[in-house]
Amino acid sequence: MPPTKLVSTGAERQKAFRDRMTRMGMTIPRIYMTEGEQGQVREFLRHHRNERTDLLIGGMDLQAMSQKWTTQRLFDALQEHAGNQQQFSRVWLQATPASIELALAAYGDQPVHLVVTEYDIRMTTTLCDQRTVQDPLRFNEACLRLGPNMPLSNVGLVGSQYILFGQLSAHSPLANIVEELDVMGRNVIDAQAELAHLIG
Repeated sequence: MPPTKLVSTGAERQKAFRDRMTRMGMTIPRIYMTEGEQGQVREFLRHHRNERTDLLIGGMDLQAMSQKWTTQRLFDALQEHAGNQQQFSRVWLQATPASIELALAAYGDQPVHLVVTEYDIRMTTTLCDQRTVQDPLRFNEACLRLGPNMPLSNVGLVGSQYILFGQLSAHSPLANIVEELDVMGRNVIDAQAELAHLIG
């Protein structure tokens, strides 16, 4: 009897991501188009998705806070926001080390990790596992080229995980944090689509 092939954690994450996108009704279209046409399609999608972000933060206070966020205060604010909006399907507090975990409802429950320090708020979400990358040199170059087209997010490597990350001031108003989280959700979908041919 042939040995059973073990599925890597990275491959499981990629399958889970594709399944989430399918449940959202999102597919990778197979359409032949010129580079110029691809740029126009990207710009249209960016504009369309930006409108959703604008609706999320419409009416929210955009003034910088006099007090810095703490992990507990930000958790309480995000929980209250989740009760008023459908942006997050889950928000929970991790005790040790202190951090906030949440799932972006509009982006297939994409998980995001937040850490509040004395100076800033750091957000990260997993892009893919390093072991699933078929050609690391091409993948790294593609990530560098993708960077300028992803507002508010950067690509990094932590351990064996490629991540998207962003940072905000600890004085940032909740509206800016909500906006950053929504944009990060869009960016991870866009990055996955752009890099899919390099991920196994």
